[in-house]
Amino acid sequence: MSSEPHRDLPSSAFDGVTPPSRELTLWRDAPPAEPRAFALPPLKRFLPYALGAALLLGGGFAMANFATAPSLTDGVEEVTAIDARRMGLASNLDPAGSEKRSTALSRDVGALKNEIVRLQKALVQAKTGQATLTKTAAGQAAANQDEVRALKTEIAALTKTLGEAKDTSTAKIDALQAKVDQGKQDEAHVAELRDRLDKIEKANAELAAKRDEPATTGSVAKSEPAAAPPSPVVKGWTLREVYDDVAVLQGRRGTIEVERGATAPGIGRVKSIERRAGEWVVVTDRGLILQR
Repeated sequence: MSSEPHRDLPSSAFDGVTPPSRELTLWRDAPPAEPRAFALPPLKRFLPYALGAALLLGGGFAMANFATAPSLTDGVEEVTAIDARRMGLASNLDPAGSEKRSTALSRDVGALKNEIVRLQKALVQAKTGQATLTKTAAGQAAANQDEVRALKTEIAALTKTLGEAKDTSTAKIDALQAKVDQGKQDEAHVAELRDRLDKIEKANAELAAKRDEPATTGSVAKSEPAAAPPSPVVKGWTLREVYDDVAVLQGRRGTIEVERGATAPGIGRVKSIERRAGEWVVVTDRGLILQR
């Protein structure tokens, strides 16, 4: 063995080598051979020589053991250094240590379990929220359907009311049209009655003129001026009433009030408002307006 106890060895020297046990093994040289027993000759005269030889052999063995003692000490120190280097190499190969890795792995597993628990809780909450939303959506849909049905009912009622109002309006329009037509017929009938009245009044005026003529005698009568022809009747106007020298006249365009000296379109200037044969008569420059 080398006399240097701390000589460095290359790392390749430990490849494939099983780590040694921590028990310390000492190497030493082979034990000194046992001195042979020399057969004593029968003669005692060689005994002193034998004793001297034995002493010499013993001293040689002692010197040999003394000379090999440093080498034995070097072997023990070198083995200790090799074991220490192997332990350091094992530490270098696993710097974090299996215990630290186990602790980190346990911590990661715990964090993973916590994350799984959190995800499960989130999933449960999501399912609960989805169920709530589904229930709310169903309720809202039902409410919307009820509202739609109510709107349809209201629209149907409004449509029915509108139809009835339309029918009523149509009936009223038809009635008004009938009244207008009836008014036109009445107007024609009134015009006819006025013509008949004019004829009757003309006949009455002729009869009154004949009554006022004097009777014819044998003597020669004095010549008298001829009677003035009767005044014509203003068409389209009738006298409704008279109050306080004011006459209320009814025409095709409506009702008007006139007094003596007034002028109105269609009748001219009012000359007088008087009674004739028990009836009121309005005398104008265009003719007479008779009471109806």
